[in-house]
Amino acid sequence: MKIMVTGAGGFIGKHLATKLKDTEHTVFTTDQIGRGVGCDISLDLSNYDQMIDELPHDIDLIYHIAAQTSGYIGLVNPAQDIMSNTLATLNVCRFAKQTGVGKIVYTSSMAVYGNGDDLTERSKIKPISHYGISKYTGEMYCRQYEQFDIVNTIFRLFNVYGYGQDMKNLNQGMASIYLAQALKDNHIKVKGSFDRYRDFVYIDDVVNALVMGLLPVTDNQTYNVATGKGTTVKELLDIVVDVVGTNTTYENIGQYEGDQDGTIGLYDKLKNDTNWAPTTDIKTGMNKFYVDLCNNKGVN
Repeated sequence: MKIMVTGAGGFIGKHLATKLKDTEHTVFTTDQIGRGVGCDISLDLSNYDQMIDELPHDIDLIYHIAAQTSGYIGLVNPAQDIMSNTLATLNVCRFAKQTGVGKIVYTSSMAVYGNGDDLTERSKIKPISHYGISKYTGEMYCRQYEQFDIVNTIFRLFNVYGYGQDMKNLNQGMASIYLAQALKDNHIKVKGSFDRYRDFVYIDDVVNALVMGLLPVTDNQTYNVATGKGTTVKELLDIVVDVVGTNTTYENIGQYEGDQDGTIGLYDKLKNDTNWAPTTDIKTGMNKFYVDLCNNKGVN
C-alpha cells in the first residue's frame, strides 16, 4: 500500500512517517513550503490546483497530519487557521475523491470538546476556540466524503508532547513551551491560571495509536487518544523544575480568549477496538523529553 503523510516535516508527522517507513508500506511525505525539509515534496495544501499537479495520483491512504495547531494563533490569525485547517482538509478530501484514495486518517483535537472531564467520543461537541471549530469542520468534511466510498478514521488527540517538538515555537505545546523557557532563561512565563489542567499524551504513544488507523476495524470511527489522567499547570511546572534541576521560577502573565480550562479524555473505545493504551506517564515522558534535548544540545 502507498501511504501519503501530510505535515511530515512537523512534530507528529515526522515521527509517524518514520514509524510507517519501518512497515511493508511505501511512504510518501509532504509538508508546507519552508517546513518540508526531508520530505518528498513541499507545497500548499490550501492550493488545490497545486496538489493535483504535484502530488502522486496512486495513493491508497492519506494520513492528514498537517495543520495549524495553536489555539492562540487561531485567535489572532483566524484566516490562517481556516486556510491551514479547514480549507486544507477539504482539499485533501477532494484530492482523495479525484485520484481514488481509499482512506483518510485525520488528526483532530481535544479542542472540539471545549472543557470537560471523562470525555468520550459521544461527549458534546462545544469548541470554545477558532482552532477547535476548524478541527471539527475537518472531521465533518471527512465524514461527508464517506458518500464517495472514502473511509476515514478520526483521532482526537489530547495534549501531545515529547522529543522532536519545536522548542522555538512558544505558541503551541504547553510542555515544550515551559521546558524551553526553563532551559533558556530559568524563568517560565505562563499564560493562564495554574489551576488549568490537561491530559498529556507522550509522542510514542500517539504514534502507536495513529498506526491503528491502518486496521479495517477503525474504518469510519472516531477515537480519543488520551490517558484518562489530568495534570494541572502547577503540577507540570513542578515536574519541569524537577527535571531541569535548577532554580527555575515561574509567573502568571495573563490568559487569552478561547484557552481551555481543562480536558481529560477516556480512551476505552480505542482500547476495545485495537488494544491500544498509553504506556508513558507525564513524569517519565518529561524526563525522556529533557534527556533527548540534552543529547541534542538543548534550546539555543
